[in-house]
Amino acid sequence: MSRILKMGMIGGGPGSMIGDIHRITATTGGKAELVCGSFSSTLEKSLIKGKELGLKRNRIYESYQEMIEKEAQLNEKERMDFVAIVTPNHLHFETAKLALEAGFHVICDKPLAVNYAEALEFQKTVDKAKGEFAMTYTYRGYPLLEKAKELIQSGHLGQIKKVKIDYSQGWLSQLIEADGHKQASWRTDPKRSGIGGTIADIGTHAFNLLESVSSLQVKSLTADVSTLVQGRKIDDDTNVLMEMENGAKGYLSASQICTGEDQDLSLHIYGSKAGLIWDHNQPNLLTIKYPDFKEESIKGLEKEAGEGSKVNIPGHSPYFTEAFQRIYEGFFDSILSNESKKSFVQAGIKDGVRGMLFIEKAIQSSNERKWVSM
Repeated sequence: MSRILKMGMIGGGPGSMIGDIHRITATTGGKAELVCGSFSSTLEKSLIKGKELGLKRNRIYESYQEMIEKEAQLNEKERMDFVAIVTPNHLHFETAKLALEAGFHVICDKPLAVNYAEALEFQKTVDKAKGEFAMTYTYRGYPLLEKAKELIQSGHLGQIKKVKIDYSQGWLSQLIEADGHKQASWRTDPKRSGIGGTIADIGTHAFNLLESVSSLQVKSLTADVSTLVQGRKIDDDTNVLMEMENGAKGYLSASQICTGEDQDLSLHIYGSKAGLIWDHNQPNLLTIKYPDFKEESIKGLEKEAGEGSKVNIPGHSPYFTEAFQRIYEGFFDSILSNESKKSFVQAGIKDGVRGMLFIEKAIQSSNERKWVSM
């Protein structure tokens, strides 16, 4: 039997939804257990969360620096094997760098960094590190999106002519950060979010999904990156026209001001032989459209959602946490085999750097009102 991996967590304190998602999906399958954490910037909140999770007092740390230093001093049977980083964006680089340099494996939320220059520095650290590094581009965990990629690569759709992806939310349609809303407060703060707001928060999800499923990279783009809620310090709506490397045309929309929308994510890819549609509202269904207007439905394996589905995630189906669990399982396989396993679900440093380049180029294009090369 494979050994149970020991998990640490940085971030994910009281009130953090994403921290609970990471913890539950990582540990549900019995392949990992949470042994330590620095859950908040204050010891008081970190202790509250750590005790809630049943951790020993000496494994609840006041800071991530203390946690990484002290865990590295423990013997191999006790210390954490990997750390999940679920902090605001501005802490991703420094926490991951410290953990990787101390010899730990790291899995990190997106976006990778606060800007492209920092992302390139991040890549240098990962390239030198002995430990595995992975990112949670969650939607890649859905099995039918992996199936979609396989269909495209097999030539089933023919030559790809058009790609488009839309990710719409409405939770930032009002200036809720002014009322102290926890998630909105840091996501709309350039000092903690980085150079991008919505484009970083969900735009990078859309961009990564589009490129990874289509197997095509964006060659150039022209973007309108906007702030539509008065008083907000950072973007909340993005629309991008793209030219793909094979000459196909593309469109990406990412918005958090679409009033009434929760997690409306859809992907359309059209080729010379067929078109393909996937909708997050029906993640276990892939629709193939043909020139004679006939449609083929490919359905995923219907099963009872697992333990992870007990986490209530507004706008997501129970299968969202199943997708998250597949990402963790891929990460664990890489750790236990001592080999970086290339797979659709396993996003890594190149995906993170590419996402930061997209943010920077889209903002540049919007500011200069012109097409820019990727």
